[in-house]
Amino acid sequence: MRILILAAALALSACGRTDTAANASACTRSATHEVTWTSETAPDVITTRAEGPSCVQAVVTFVARNAAGDPLWAFASTYYDMTAGGAPPEGAPAVLVADVDRFLAGWADVTTQRSSELPEWREGVATLTESATTFAYDTPFDRETYEMLRARNLPMICYAAAVEASQCLIVDPASRAPAMIVAYGP
Repeated sequence: MRILILAAALALSACGRTDTAANASACTRSATHEVTWTSETAPDVITTRAEGPSCVQAVVTFVARNAAGDPLWAFASTYYDMTAGGAPPEGAPAVLVADVDRFLAGWADVTTQRSSELPEWREGVATLTESATTFAYDTPFDRETYEMLRARNLPMICYAAAVEASQCLIVDPASRAPAMIVAYGP
């Protein structure tokens, strides 16, 4: 009887087991980078990850954590959307692990900037984009709040949020939580 129970248990456990040969082509990669953003004394850590059954099918994440490991910000997309735009076409060519590693390392490599470097939202202009000269800009804030945050010269990081778009984050002085101050692209 024990042998029968043992055989049944082994059969059931095999149902939940994953085939390592099938996972050999899986794309699980990551990169990290330290940046001084929320604290002058302890660096934050940016971690970018890719995970999927293949690299062309990988979901990618961008996560900012403070020095204690608390999550500050998270963003998710797909590798294909971040590098080519949209969903991969049927029969899309394979993506090399080296290409994913290069993308993740570059994506994680953010630097601290200052909110004062953002374009001015001129008075009397309806949108920030109308004030900008190079890119189209969007902000969740009204003009007065945006200009107050820009004038405070806050530490800011910007990261890629699409093939030709970026988002910039500050730590909101009122809530002490990260907030997107601006998104921009062509």
